[in-house]
Amino acid sequence: MRDVTPGAVIDVALFRLRRIWARPLRPRKAADQQRAVQMSNVMVVHAIHKLDLDLPEVTVGAVAEQLDVDPSTASRLVNDAVGAGFVEREESEFDARRARLRLSPRGRRVREVVVASRRAYVDSLIADWDEADREVFARLLTRFAEASVAHPPDLSHLDRRIAEAIAETTVG
Repeated sequence: MRDVTPGAVIDVALFRLRRIWARPLRPRKAADQQRAVQMSNVMVVHAIHKLDLDLPEVTVGAVAEQLDVDPSTASRLVNDAVGAGFVEREESEFDARRARLRLSPRGRRVREVVVASRRAYVDSLIADWDEADREVFARLLTRFAEASVAHPPDLSHLDRRIAEAIAETTVG
């Protein structure tokens, strides 16, 4: 029997959306590996843009926190974005041991194009909805997103529960 509770339906929908949302920028074949913009570059560009709105200086550590990745992973992702010409490093005004990260003109333009493309896509998906439905959906989705940020999942026991589930299937 399928779980059709609202939480289950939303979970399935969000999983499908995540896969679709990343697809346009995700390489699918070896020939696509030379694509000008990798999803990781876009993630870094968006992170730096958002952080730059709130912080006096964006660092690799701040990008790591924003993307919820280890500092070493963030460093690699930032290096890739720098190499692609989307991000520039400058000397920190606060700490000579750190670099300040800024979007290059190319990075700003790529962000603009990606955002415009996503928004046009969303607009096309809801174009035949009446205005009231679009407004309600926007309000509820925003409310859901704000709640998920304010109350992130507690994953501290997930590894243990997964290990127990695997052990249950291998016993007997």
